[in-house]
Amino acid sequence: MKMKINYKKSLKFVTLLISALLIATVSATIYDYMYLNANVGVEGMSLAWKLGADNSTAGTQINGVTATLTNLKGPPNGTRIYADPVRLNNTGGSTVTFDLLVDTVSGNTVYLDSIVVRIYNVTNGASISNVTIWSNATGKGTGPTGLQIGSNYAWRFQWEIKWQSTALVSHAVAVYLKIKVPV
Repeated sequence: MKMKINYKKSLKFVTLLISALLIATVSATIYDYMYLNANVGVEGMSLAWKLGADNSTAGTQINGVTATLTNLKGPPNGTRIYADPVRLNNTGGSTVTFDLLVDTVSGNTVYLDSIVVRIYNVTNGASISNVTIWSNATGKGTGPTGLQIGSNYAWRFQWEIKWQSTALVSHAVAVYLKIKVPV
């Protein structure tokens, strides 16, 4: 005698069996919990961007910890200098050590000859550091590390921009620098 298999009932039964197995597996899992609670506040920074004497020509805008120079330009086959578009002030009570990092240089860099930022002490005019942001010969620079600015000192960031003779007024580059301050 042949037994007739009811496929519908068998399929329902297998589905029910698989569901029961999954439920049993999930509910059999045991968990241990650990907790980490944090209260996060705001701490002021000792370093602050300030407008330099050339801020209107350079289009300097400051928003918190970000300074943006929106109007820097340079002539083809010549150099333009913005002597004081932005300053870095140490408003704290002690010396701050930091690194100046060249994060990104992008755009029409093939037409760019160089961008150099020279950092000077505002009070006595002393040279602090020269940073090659871009050099056509070597590409993107790296920036100095371990710079130390004393309490209540201000440094000006002088920008020197030189385009190649083949550069057009439509060419532009975007430069992103970062100041890294160990906490």
